Amino acid sequence: MGTQRFLGLTAAALAAGALLAGCGGGKEGSAGNIPTATVPGGQPPAEASDPPASEGTGSGAGSAPQVSSPVDTEKVTGDVCATLSSAKVSELGLTDPTPRDSSTGPTCNWNFTEGATNRLDISAQAKNPNGLSDIYDQKDEFAYFEELEVGGYPAVYADITDARSSGDCSLYVGLNDQFAVRVSSTLSSGPDESRPCPVVEKAAEAMIDTVKGG
Repeated sequence: MGTQRFLGLTAAALAAGALLAGCGGGKEGSAGNIPTATVPGGQPPAEASDPPASEGTGSGAGSAPQVSSPVDTEKVTGDVCATLSSAKVSELGLTDPTPRDSSTGPTCNWNFTEGATNRLDISAQAKNPNGLSDIYDQKDEFAYFEELEVGGYPAVYADITDARSSGDCSLYVGLNDQFAVRVSSTLSSGPDESRPCPVVEKAAEAMIDTVKGG
């Protein structure tokens, strides 16, 4: 009788161990091997072995054009609102910046002095470990995808919906081969409402001048 009881306890322990093993496998607080959800135009965060975004090695191994003059992007992730100097803010007709967090990383937005509902956003794409190449690799997700160069840096107009005719334009710029910044507009009034992309491109050029120290 004692032997039967011992065997019964052993079988129960083995079954419990198998159940726990099936539920484990992930880091503490994670969902096991369930992939990290991505955002439109985004990728899961880089593993610890990936090079940090600020290094800007210029390897050009991804699908996007190589960044020939990589920027140290620590100044971007450290304070996105500092990516436009006070002189550039005035030149672009913007108000004081407002920092915030978004699903892609630290973000800053400015309202336009003419048209209080008009807004410009600059967002660090901190969850894209491969910079602009992560945008290129997901081009089929976007309603529009138009390549260009801004201030000597590879860029692409892209968004999951095409609302350019009503004031929304989205531009991704690769500052080094591991890091991209999104510059976007929300224009609901004024002469630029029907053509917002030149406004966004001008802001992106100002951003590049600022982070390069120009």
